[in-house]
Amino acid sequence: MASLITRKNGTKEIQFVDEDDKRQGVYLGKCSQRDANRAKGIVEDLITAKRVGGDVRPASQEWLAAIDDKLHGKLSKVGLVDAREATKLEAFIDRYIASRTDLKPRTIIKFNATKDYLIEHFGADCDITKINEGEAEEFRIFLLSRRHGKEGGETMGENTVRKHCQIVKQFFNKAIKLKLIKSNPFNVLPSTIQANKTRFFFIDQTTIEKVIDACPDQQWRLIFGLARFGGLRCPSEILDLKWSDIDWAEEEMTVRSDKTEHHTGQEQRIVPIFSDLLPMLREGFEMLEEGGSEFVISRYRDGSQNLRTQAHRIIKRAGFSPWPKTFQNLRSSLATDLVEFTPLHIAAQWTGHSVETMRKFYLQVTKEHRQKAKRREKEEKATANPQQSAQPTESESSDNADNSRANASDNPQQNPQQSVSENPSHGRTDKSEKGVLSIRNSDCRELSERENSGRGTRTPDTRIMIPLL
Repeated sequence: MASLITRKNGTKEIQFVDEDDKRQGVYLGKCSQRDANRAKGIVEDLITAKRVGGDVRPASQEWLAAIDDKLHGKLSKVGLVDAREATKLEAFIDRYIASRTDLKPRTIIKFNATKDYLIEHFGADCDITKINEGEAEEFRIFLLSRRHGKEGGETMGENTVRKHCQIVKQFFNKAIKLKLIKSNPFNVLPSTIQANKTRFFFIDQTTIEKVIDACPDQQWRLIFGLARFGGLRCPSEILDLKWSDIDWAEEEMTVRSDKTEHHTGQEQRIVPIFSDLLPMLREGFEMLEEGGSEFVISRYRDGSQNLRTQAHRIIKRAGFSPWPKTFQNLRSSLATDLVEFTPLHIAAQWTGHSVETMRKFYLQVTKEHRQKAKRREKEEKATANPQQSAQPTESESSDNADNSRANASDNPQQNPQQSVSENPSHGRTDKSEKGVLSIRNSDCRELSERENSGRGTRTPDTRIMIPLL
């Protein structure tokens, strides 16, 4: 039923054919012949019990209980025994998260969310040693089809799926270090966060003002205000902001960031309090009762509260459809505003990003940018040729011509040949195939005088006389 193979280097392996007629092997490494023969006998006992549905002998059960997790995992991987708790999916992840005492509370929430998706797809008792690359790809497809909230909700975004895959890779990399598995089956999955321009949404001044007006209380007005006009991350930076972080005299605030504190010098940043945000903060401070909370946001600090869901209700109450990436797009809108009047590296510092991250994930191109570009083009043309910009439109020219004819009929004594110097439209530059000819007002006056003296010849423009040579 099973055979014992001894290799030239002294290592031993038990080989057998499973119920699917596939050759399997249990690597023992270097051990005595006696121990190897005993292990071979246990393997044969396990094969028999599995094929006929019988019980494993008590001696074999004692041996299984005594061996280490590594050898037990090898037997589990070839299907001879059930996985120990060490390699059961839920138990393994729980131990990993518990061992990460360095994690922030919100990071633990994210890790547990990823664990829940793994258990939903694979099952709590799934043996992590048996998950292969094909099953890992199926897990990604499962995430892409997973909908938020109730049936009919939005499917998971690509970057959200990639973030969960990042976390799963962390879990299974730990299993490699513990020598529970040899390779990470989830390494085949893409996990680098990509910029998704289709999910950009610019929240302009009019929109955010209506949303803030629709907020149920001052605390929610501050949440939206701190995100849109302060550029704070929600919920982490907004919920961590304290009244002691506000410098009223300098109109600045100190923002502490859990997300960037592991980078040297990025534990906190000083951010100016802009004029749209300052009244909201003053209002909140004035409403603060004696002995009140040290935190600016005191009502919505429960980790179980879903700020995104409530924010969507407020946005709908204001008459708008909830935009994608609710809070990130508020910060992105501020970043887009800042670079209009602030150097990029300063705007990046205020929002807590590197310049590259700012460019890739936060700066938007808005309708106002397109309108501004068109206005600027017109202004530059007007500056380059100011008298051409003063030319009337076609409709205006027609109206002026009608008015001129009417005036002439009313006053037949009026000279219809108006002096060129009295007509500003003739100070412009005329272009021809041979080059550009500029006729200045002084030249026009001289030509007019020569016309009156009769010493010249009339051009197609009856108001201008070319002097005879």
